Amino acid sequence: MVKQSVYSDTLTRLSTLIIEGVYKPGDRLIERELCDRLQVSRTSVREALRRLEAERLVQIIPNKGPVVRRLSTKEFLDLWDIRTTIECLAARRFALHGSDAQILALEKCIHAMDQALVNEDEHRIRVAKNDFFECFMMGSGNFALPDLLRQLNAQLSFMWASSLRVPGRPTASIKDLMALLETIKARNPEAANAAVILYNERAKIIALARLAELESEPAKTPTRSKRRVQSSAET
Repeated sequence: MVKQSVYSDTLTRLSTLIIEGVYKPGDRLIERELCDRLQVSRTSVREALRRLEAERLVQIIPNKGPVVRRLSTKEFLDLWDIRTTIECLAARRFALHGSDAQILALEKCIHAMDQALVNEDEHRIRVAKNDFFECFMMGSGNFALPDLLRQLNAQLSFMWASSLRVPGRPTASIKDLMALLETIKARNPEAANAAVILYNERAKIIALARLAELESEPAKTPTRSKRRVQSSAET
């Protein structure tokens, strides 16, 4: 068993490489290269891979080893349904119980996401979306929702920058979120629920297109790198 601090750091950095798209669905995760890249032992890498397998980010394939897990269309749709249900609950609760300060914070997160989309900065888009969802879930007042959504978003991370691929979608996406914000400001839980469903249905179409692209791409083994990868707050 490796030291807890080393294990936690390795787990965070490796999951970040997957979530940020350095390793894409289907890519092989070779222990030796991960050790070089993260500057940790094989024991640390193996324990992190086992944990990520349990979290369904990694799949161990016989005679091939660990790879970044690919989602089937059915798996994607099942996860998306759960995510939409969680967001609808959060929206209704936010409209009823969110404080004025939490509403202001949510508005700031939407503006930050808008700027990241305008700049086409994929890293900042991921950070801004993560911040938005954290703020959104916290405004619901339900302590369990943030952890649930983090787990789902990690498995759906392949589509986090997919809005950039569709002309006009970044602007439409922000309009959808601003519409959600207005329903929360109006303290209208049913309208907030409807706004979440509309936003998710539009985003789902784009995510499915991205999933189809990934399914058609051959898996690859990333080249070895000895550079250190900084840990990230995204999970």
